[in-house]
Amino acid sequence: MKRVVYIGIDDTDNLESIGTGRVARGLGKHLEDLGFGNSLGVSRHQLLVHPEIRYTSHNSCKGLTLESDKGLPEFFEPCINYMKSCWQEGSDPGLCICEQLQIKSEINEFGFRAVKELLSKDEAYGLAQKHGIFLRELGGDGGGVIGALSAVGLRSTGNDGRLVEVRGIRDLKGILSVADILSKSGIASVQDTKGNKLGNNELIDSLDWIRPTLVNWQPVLRVAQQTDDQGKTSWIPAERAFRNAGGKRDD
Repeated sequence: MKRVVYIGIDDTDNLESIGTGRVARGLGKHLEDLGFGNSLGVSRHQLLVHPEIRYTSHNSCKGLTLESDKGLPEFFEPCINYMKSCWQEGSDPGLCICEQLQIKSEINEFGFRAVKELLSKDEAYGLAQKHGIFLRELGGDGGGVIGALSAVGLRSTGNDGRLVEVRGIRDLKGILSVADILSKSGIASVQDTKGNKLGNNELIDSLDWIRPTLVNWQPVLRVAQQTDDQGKTSWIPAERAFRNAGGKRDD
């Protein structure tokens, strides 16, 4: 029987290492290569930025979703081993794994609160235990368990996060028609910022950075119009990559 498996990870990196986004994408590919199912993409979720929270650059967590016929406990060891192989000095990684039936409104609310409140490891562990959710710290002070549980809570709403991995999006370059984008990737639709779908012949300047938004569990590329110095108008991705002062990207 197919099940939807959610995996949340956080705080796997330091300023010199690859980011948590790349770790999450690598984990998704690793699980697919092991025959654990089909990845439904990797999402980035922005959490609270606060002086009392330790984070590397942006305080974002990552969520993976897979459609699988494997038993949930079968995911534990491969995920732990992969994350341990990516461990970096100074990181505080956390890992959360569960299936759709375990996610209750309290888990979603924990994710929403993490966007605007300081939360504790004790609360994260308490909720995970209450709902039978696998939550594990894998190094450092283990503070990443807060973000890992938050990633699951936010991803499972179906309406939060920027997708940093969906089939084909990293190969979309240059100026493309909507039809090209839909046929060459897992993007479900291209919409303006008001939610209106663009026609197949509309041209999009990808800026070599296509990252759809999660809307009703579907990858939707949101675009906005930009006018250049000569008055020419074009469609561009509404969301752009965010870089910290050192130029490190978190996707």
